[in-house]
Amino acid sequence: MSKRIFFLLFLSLFSTSLFAERLAVLYPEARAPYNLIFQQIINGIQAEHKLQLVTYPLKKNYDPEQLLAQLSSDNIEMVITLGRRGFLMADLLMNKIPFVSGALPLKPNGISGVSLIADPDSLLTKLLELAPNTKNIHVIYSPVNQWLIDLAHYAAKQRQLSLKSYKVNDLSDAIKTYKQVINNANSKTDALWLPLDKITSNERVVLPLVLEKSWKNKLLLFSSKPSHAKRGTLFSVFPNNEGSGERLVQMVKQLYFQKTKPGVEPMKSNKLGVNLRTAGHLGLKYSSIQLKTFSATFPIPE
Repeated sequence: MSKRIFFLLFLSLFSTSLFAERLAVLYPEARAPYNLIFQQIINGIQAEHKLQLVTYPLKKNYDPEQLLAQLSSDNIEMVITLGRRGFLMADLLMNKIPFVSGALPLKPNGISGVSLIADPDSLLTKLLELAPNTKNIHVIYSPVNQWLIDLAHYAAKQRQLSLKSYKVNDLSDAIKTYKQVINNANSKTDALWLPLDKITSNERVVLPLVLEKSWKNKLLLFSSKPSHAKRGTLFSVFPNNEGSGERLVQMVKQLYFQKTKPGVEPMKSNKLGVNLRTAGHLGLKYSSIQLKTFSATFPIPE
């Protein structure tokens, strides 16, 4: 083989490896501490993606068309968008570059990604770890969360739990249903789940009411919203951002290699926040080993 042919072959192989699986991350430009979540997700992406990674911090007034041209110029082959600012690129990226989205409460919409909405399977796992005598779970939800409730029914069945779901269409119907459920629930075996739902987990009206009545009836209350454990639910979950980043890489590579179209999946990688005052009120006690597995406990000591 001549030196020229050898050089051209080497150059071809070098160029192929240089841009192979070149991944871009589009995320909102933000100052500390607001950028922490995105940085943690990017750390997870870097841990999972060992090849070339290019990050694009996005200003509020960025030009999506110009960014698309830049991605093409930079030989980007896969994209992960984070937050609403990154998600603005979805329509432009569709059918051009394989992409997935994260750091948003995504619902099934034809786009693949990891939702901030907690996976019911992981929620029920944590519920049984904290309250193993639970047999029945009640959840009140609006129609937009039907996909999540379907997943919850499957997860409950796998654990021999009874999930009783109540679909409502407005706030007044939700309040009425909550009162009925709490009054009729068995505090020894039942639990009430607050999903991430604008109607049935309304912060101003529903949450104070449900916290008060469940406390009075000693009914176990848990939530998908991170801040609710601090407010008084037995536990809530918050995202493991590094784990989310790792999963986003796996999903975008599935699209890139055309193995499957993952779709939207709830966040399976979650951290646990527990309200120990509520646990004591419910008669629940945890060992020192269990306490070490909690990512956060409330109330926070002064």
